[in-house]
Amino acid sequence: MIVVLASVCALVVTTLGLIFAGQRTGTAVDDSVHWAVYRQFVGERGLLQAMLTPTEPVLLVIVIGLIVMVAVARGRPRLAVLAVAAPLLSAVFSSAVLKPAFGRTINNGSLAFPSGHTATMVAVLTVLVIATVTTRTTVLVLTAVGALVVAVIGATALVGMKYHYVTDTVGGACVAIATVLTVALVIDRVADRRVRKSVPVEQPATSGTR
Repeated sequence: MIVVLASVCALVVTTLGLIFAGQRTGTAVDDSVHWAVYRQFVGERGLLQAMLTPTEPVLLVIVIGLIVMVAVARGRPRLAVLAVAAPLLSAVFSSAVLKPAFGRTINNGSLAFPSGHTATMVAVLTVLVIATVTTRTTVLVLTAVGALVVAVIGATALVGMKYHYVTDTVGGACVAIATVLTVALVIDRVADRRVRKSVPVEQPATSGTR
């Protein structure tokens, strides 16, 4: 299931990237969503700026630091490694690799697809959800719903401020999910090889880790 989801997300990013490669304008869907958000928040630029908070690098670094501290304190090293590696790789892959490769631009020629801010934000949120997989169902559901709400708020602000097309945020989210799941699988495989003769074996990163 994890491999399938990661593969689907990677396929979505690749497909959208090839479709939008070299484009300097948004699609009809991008324009419709932007104007819908614009009309909803007309005269509320300050509110939109506040809604950008979940995408701010400083805040995300703080959240990552908190996840790492809690993970280490609870004896979950795999989760700690995932919390650092996955968001970092998501940011680098989306901004330094995919954006130049696809070359889609917005406004004054700024590279747009996929959204690096969205990728980093969603990567951190995905790690949070993974961290609660082994907890009670209620906690997992609330965390997943909360993560979705935060992601939508951040993406809405990026679109409303015309920093990105909505399809850029979709691409960024897919990059994040694919990266986090792939990194989690790699961490589990490497760690399992090292501890396969040890008892007890640490819980997999893909199930929240122990």
